[in-house]
Amino acid sequence: MDSRIRDATGLAKIAKNESSRQMKEREIQEASDIINRMIQNNEVVSYLTIYILVSAEEEEELKLRCKEVETEVQRQKLKIRNLTNFLQMEGFKAIAPFFTIQTELSKNFKRNILTSTFTGGFLFNTETFIDQNGYYWGISQNGGIIIFNIWNRDLGRGNSNMFVVGSSGSGKSMAVKHMIINELPTTKLLIIDAEDEYSYLCNNLKGNVIACDGTNGGGVLNPLQVRINRDEENSKNALSLHFQFLQTFFQILYPSLTEIEFSKLDLVLEELYKKFNITKDTDISKLKNTDFPILEDLYFLLEKKNKLNKSDVYEKLLALFRTICIGQASSIWNGYTNIEIDTKISVFNTSTMQKFQIQYKRAQYYNILSYTWDILSKDPNEKTMLIADECHILVDPNIPQTLEYVRYISKLARKHNSSICVITQSIEDFLDEKIRLYGQSLLANSTYKLFFKCDGKDLQDIVTTFNLTEQEEKMIFNANVGECVFMAGVRKMYVIFKLFQYELELIDSKFKKESNYA
Repeated sequence: MDSRIRDATGLAKIAKNESSRQMKEREIQEASDIINRMIQNNEVVSYLTIYILVSAEEEEELKLRCKEVETEVQRQKLKIRNLTNFLQMEGFKAIAPFFTIQTELSKNFKRNILTSTFTGGFLFNTETFIDQNGYYWGISQNGGIIIFNIWNRDLGRGNSNMFVVGSSGSGKSMAVKHMIINELPTTKLLIIDAEDEYSYLCNNLKGNVIACDGTNGGGVLNPLQVRINRDEENSKNALSLHFQFLQTFFQILYPSLTEIEFSKLDLVLEELYKKFNITKDTDISKLKNTDFPILEDLYFLLEKKNKLNKSDVYEKLLALFRTICIGQASSIWNGYTNIEIDTKISVFNTSTMQKFQIQYKRAQYYNILSYTWDILSKDPNEKTMLIADECHILVDPNIPQTLEYVRYISKLARKHNSSICVITQSIEDFLDEKIRLYGQSLLANSTYKLFFKCDGKDLQDIVTTFNLTEQEEKMIFNANVGECVFMAGVRKMYVIFKLFQYELELIDSKFKKESNYA
């Protein structure tokens, strides 16, 4: 193709008449279009040779039929070449049902052709997307079936991360639940559920729903329990990295803390972990949940140090921390981690925390995110997926470390055979000037993107960020429920999610047929 464009460009420049120049320019445009489709749609180009056998009982009839074929081919604006006598035998072998390629003929008559152009000659062929070892994903705008495998890797699909955006009620959750049902047999799934949208499905799939709101019978994730660092590229030990997590965790809860106060808090935390015989050299993997300090231990140590050396910093820390350590919100975080991930699918339900102040919700979301990554990165031989729904809750322009952490684990996911799926109603939260660097990096690091119906500024942000065409913008604006523009690497197509009845019944009780209630 490159050679063809180069030669045609040179001939167009020296063409002596207008018709010759235009013919060469058209040749250049055709070759450019093929290269563009190769890149944009990740299409394969093959050599194709087409043979036409004309047969008749008599020579005169044969000549007449050959003339009819030539006329019809020319009418289709195609060129046809007759085989000379000495190639007749090869021509006959080429059209005979021996399935042999005649090298001599192919060398002279082969032509570059895109796979989609070739398959377009078959009946019922439509735009489609077929992944090896995939499952039914949906249908294209033209009715072509889409078989999808999020774990497929090629030149244009470098990881298994996904970003889903769309307005409320556009069909985001239904599409993700469809993916969950089909991924479950081979993938361990962890879901952060801020609006109790996944509990019904999880129970139907024999999974584990964990209430993370401090209520009776709910799960506790001890923020002081050191998570294991499995990033071989990072030279820091697990305890040092966990101190970074704790600084962000407390910063979310108490934005008013100054650098001096954080420095004082770090010293107290170092002393606390030493009391529990935990240092930078400790093998964290050998410790039990009950071997770590809990928040009330931190509070009582702060209280003790304040009595020995009274200071305004200790007084402020005690006043702020009392609620979560021994006060009314202590049931959320004060305790040993009592959660066991022993099923293929687990949902961390934080929906009842909606009544809490936004800092508590954000801190718990961040705490769960850190805990789930510890699980996802445990065994690189096991496929694992984290689905972070309503992820905009976590994003705070004043605390960029939270979004930086999401970006951080999304970059490591491929190495650990994991997928990070981020779902939100708006990408505006990810593009604030204070955090744009991390937000854009997270979006760019997601191989798969689903754009469901949205409008206004949300739509403009999507169009600008992902350089969508005017036609794609109209598709998103006019999309019905369950329809979206789907990007897989550089390839884009319109997807209509049509779920099977059994999937709908697993997703929501309202889809159950009346006969099932008997």
